Amino acid sequence: MTQAFPDHEAVAPAFRRLPSKFFVECTTRCNLRCAMCVKQTKGCEIIEADMPLAMFERLLPAMAQADALVLNGVGESLLHPELPRMVALARQAMPQSGWIGFQSNGLLLTRERAQALLLAGLDRLCLSVDSCSPETLRQVRAGAELKGLERALAVLREAQAATRPEGSRRFEAGVEVVVSGETLDGLPELIEWVADRGASFVLASQLLPYDRSAAQGSLFGASPDACLEFFAPWRSKAIEQGLDLSRFLAAYFTFLRSEQDVRLIRFVEAMAAEAERKGIPLHLPNLVIEDLGKLDRVRDTFARAEQAAVRRGVRLTLPAVSPRLDRRCDFMEDGGVFITASGDVTPCYFLWHGYSCFLDGALKRVRPKIFGNVRERELQDIWNGREFEAFRREVLEYAYPHCGSCTAAPCADILGEQAFEYDCHGVEVPCGHCPWCSGGFHCLS
Repeated sequence: MTQAFPDHEAVAPAFRRLPSKFFVECTTRCNLRCAMCVKQTKGCEIIEADMPLAMFERLLPAMAQADALVLNGVGESLLHPELPRMVALARQAMPQSGWIGFQSNGLLLTRERAQALLLAGLDRLCLSVDSCSPETLRQVRAGAELKGLERALAVLREAQAATRPEGSRRFEAGVEVVVSGETLDGLPELIEWVADRGASFVLASQLLPYDRSAAQGSLFGASPDACLEFFAPWRSKAIEQGLDLSRFLAAYFTFLRSEQDVRLIRFVEAMAAEAERKGIPLHLPNLVIEDLGKLDRVRDTFARAEQAAVRRGVRLTLPAVSPRLDRRCDFMEDGGVFITASGDVTPCYFLWHGYSCFLDGALKRVRPKIFGNVRERELQDIWNGREFEAFRREVLEYAYPHCGSCTAAPCADILGEQAFEYDCHGVEVPCGHCPWCSGGFHCLS
């Protein structure tokens, strides 16, 4: 196994000699065909395959100081025939403090499989439960059944009782929820439902739409939180002064301006000058049309969900209501690396595969960022290679633009109409549009 490095804890996770968090795609196959899944998108380049056990074994030396291993990608992990063996091998390679888990739709979880996984060393299993309404669940996840998820939670409780004596390593069952127009109102009730069935945590994420029709169900705000906070008093002043901010562009490009037009232009120029002084990007068209009522509804529901979680002792992780202006890439900050089922080494869930998604009113083509393949090179060598280290360093500088607040968006570089080289700030990482970095998504990590 790989040697331990004395300075491991003193170095930021992104720059340690070994990755701290592993996201390993053991399979890209799935037993469901959910409309919200990236695999169902037009032009998806993901090929169905299982990671060979021999390939997984090549990763083990790099796990000597791992904090976590998540055996997940775009597929259903329970379809991999060697999943318990992978867990057992990783448990031997990782520090005792590190945890192992994966996310699942739970439909293939039998009593025997659950016990085998827990005996192998599994610490966390997160089930996809978007609603405790059978009708809503069928609507958002084709093929999913609430009774099947209820059975899976019961199986996990039984397996824990049978394999983990009191005082031994603790196992946790939890659920993940995709918050959308269809599932939002039921979130507080869902927390009560899963708490009654033994779940100890809930991870909630915003919907990542993959086409224009799916975007209608997204509840994620278009404008960053700090921009909305800055804009609120200016909006109130404009209303008090009888100014219609939505007319700004028409007034600006009018040759013969009325007195009202001049007042409006001066007002917006003063607002823009203050925003520039405070370092806040101002995309006035987006701010004007932002559905504040929708955002308030999301905040109110999230508050009720938090109350339910506190009442039932459930750890609840909620997504941001609007994109964070102060971004954080959890993948890079925590020293994460993603390895696809074919062995490609990529940085995160956003840049893992080639696919399309719908962001900020336009279809975006995402191209994978691949630093090497573990069939050809050791993971440690790829991780410590100049290209991957430079990528992590540039991501953590957070110098890339907020594409959702850019008046020039969407541009060709961001939409992926051509191979990405650098953005409008000259930054060479394609992260300006990343919804994970802006707080919209929370995966098992």
